[in-house]
Amino acid sequence: MSKNGFLNIDHLPGRTLMVEGNEFLWFSGTSYLGMAFQPEFKENLFEGLQYYGASWGSSRNNTVRLSIYEEAESALAQFCNMPEALTVSSGILAGQMVVKFVEWLENQNGKNQQTAYYYAPKTHPALWKSNTILPAQRYQNWANELPGKIRHSTADHFVIFSDSVGSPYVETFDFEWLANLPNDKNISVIIDASHSLGIQLPVFKHPENVRLVITSSLNKAMGMVGGVILSDAQTIQFIRNLPVFAGASPMMPALLYAFTKSQEVYERQRIKLMKNIQAFTDKLNPESVLEGLEIIRHFALMRKACMIF
Repeated sequence: MSKNGFLNIDHLPGRTLMVEGNEFLWFSGTSYLGMAFQPEFKENLFEGLQYYGASWGSSRNNTVRLSIYEEAESALAQFCNMPEALTVSSGILAGQMVVKFVEWLENQNGKNQQTAYYYAPKTHPALWKSNTILPAQRYQNWANELPGKIRHSTADHFVIFSDSVGSPYVETFDFEWLANLPNDKNISVIIDASHSLGIQLPVFKHPENVRLVITSSLNKAMGMVGGVILSDAQTIQFIRNLPVFAGASPMMPALLYAFTKSQEVYERQRIKLMKNIQAFTDKLNPESVLEGLEIIRHFALMRKACMIF
C-alpha cells in the first residue's frame, strides 16, 4: 500500500484482487463484460497483432489506409444499430471531437444565427465546452422542461448534451423526452453512452429534424482502448474532415480486428451479465436493502471521521 492510501498492484483485477498476499473482492472498475479475461478475445487480439503490429502511426486521412478501420466501424455501427461509426483513440477525444463539430457548425452559421446549448445534469466532462456549468436539478425534471424551453426559444440551432445513464452514481435516464422535441427546429442531440454501449443502449426515438450523435469510450464494456462516434453518414463525414480528426493518431488496429472476430463472445458475456444482475436482484429483499444502506451509512460516517482527524 502506498503512503497516500492507494493500492498499487502488479496484476489485472477481475472479481478479486490480491494485496500483500490477501484476496479481496473488487467492486470497482468498468470492465462490465470482462473482455480482458476472455480467451477467445485474447487469441483474436494476438492474431490481430500478427497482422497489424501494436499501432498504426499514420493519419486516418492519409493516402494509405488500413481497411480494418472501415470494416470494424461498419461492424460497430451494426452492433449499435446506428447508420455509421467513426473510431478514435479515446472516449474523451470522441466527445471533444463532437464538441468541436458543433462549434464548427456555429461558426458556419455566422453571427446572425444563434446557437443555444442545453446540458443535462451529470453530463460527463467529455462533452463539456469551456466554462460549462451543469444544472443542479434532477434529470427527469430537466427532461420534462426541455421541450417547452426549446419550443419557446428564438434561437436558430439547439444543441443538447446528455449521458445515457447517470454516473458515477448509477441512475437510469428516460429518453422519452426526445419524442417530445419540436419538429420544426434545428436540433442536435449529443449523448455519451460510455456506460451502456455493449450492454444495453437506451431507445432514442426522435423526430426526423433531430440530428442524433452518440459518443462512447470503448474501454468499458467493449474492453478496447479507444472511442467511437455514431451518427448519420453526413455528420460522420463532417467530423472526419475536421483537423482534430485528421491530426489525431488512430486507435490500435489489432483491437478492432479482435472486435470483428469476437461478436459471439460479446453476446455471450452480455447475456451472462444480465443473468447475474437478475440473480442478484431476485435475492434482494427490503430487509437486506435496508441493512445494506445502514452499513453504507456507518462506513460513510467512519470515513468522514477519518478525514476530519
